[in-house]
Amino acid sequence: MTKIAILDDYQNVALEMAEWRSLPDDATVDVYAEHVFDEDQLAVRLAGYDAVVAMRERTPFPRRLLERLPDLRLLITAGMRNASIDVDAATDMGIIVTNGAGMCAEEVSNQAVTMALALNRQVVQTTNQLRNTGSWDRSAFMPIGAIDEQTLGIIGFGNIGRQVARKLGQGWRMETLVYDPYVAPWIISEYGVEQVFEINELCERSDYIIVVVPLNTETFHMVGAEQFDHMKESAFYINVCRGSVTDEPAMIAALQAGKIRGAGLDVFEQEPVDPNNPLLQMNNVITAMHLAGASTRAAWLSRQRASQQVAAVLRGEWPSAGQNPEVTAKLKSKSRMPGSAGKINGLSG
Repeated sequence: MTKIAILDDYQNVALEMAEWRSLPDDATVDVYAEHVFDEDQLAVRLAGYDAVVAMRERTPFPRRLLERLPDLRLLITAGMRNASIDVDAATDMGIIVTNGAGMCAEEVSNQAVTMALALNRQVVQTTNQLRNTGSWDRSAFMPIGAIDEQTLGIIGFGNIGRQVARKLGQGWRMETLVYDPYVAPWIISEYGVEQVFEINELCERSDYIIVVVPLNTETFHMVGAEQFDHMKESAFYINVCRGSVTDEPAMIAALQAGKIRGAGLDVFEQEPVDPNNPLLQMNNVITAMHLAGASTRAAWLSRQRASQQVAAVLRGEWPSAGQNPEVTAKLKSKSRMPGSAGKINGLSG
């Protein structure tokens, strides 16, 4: 029998949104709605499970927890990536880690575009002024740049960054710069953008800087005091990926010093954000509570992808969104099968 646990299903929709019935008859799926904060209690709850579906980053999986789950063979995050999973530790212990790749690229790019347009037109600020004071004084919101004459800078040119370029760069006819040392040249050409090879050059030239990169050791605080020093005083900075990609104290200092004009933030270094965070008190900063990836479609897709990844592994196949292919060296064997990258033996029994 294969035992599967779904964690943090606080909306109680995991079973109805995915094709769990397509799993083998001997597979059981248990759903847990309430979050467990205590690691000891979590280890007891997950003991004996072969696969665990984690709803985004609500439940951390550090090495010390994974070492207490000897039966675990598959760990799935319902989001795009999950910085709270120790992938190296999972690999060491022969646990396949996979995700819901592609489930919210449209939504996150929409959030980035929305924030850019809202900052350009000062929609939130003018609303707040009228609501709170009734003042018709427009001077504080000037000048308003013509966005089709301005430059967009995108840090990270994966699926989300490309959607931002298509929607905002092409849709609003903005000159678009891209900083991503790993992107293929033909993709740059296909999207009609200009690639720059120094992040500071992008900061110097851009009027809107949108960062959409995964959080890892390379991207941690990749935008800090040095980068804010290179930005225009009229620039807007937008982060819709992970809070710790930005050095938050450096950003606060830059905003307080007037080194940039404003910011749009869907994410923070500490989440939930401290209500006393200075960013929440700044009139030139618009915010959201890590909602960029949310939509009814994204919720459905995340559960669908999770069930598909489980089904693939139970068939002995490598999951389409597997994050640690090097784990195969820890498995019993892997043999070729027609039309695939190989069948993983020992996983389906």
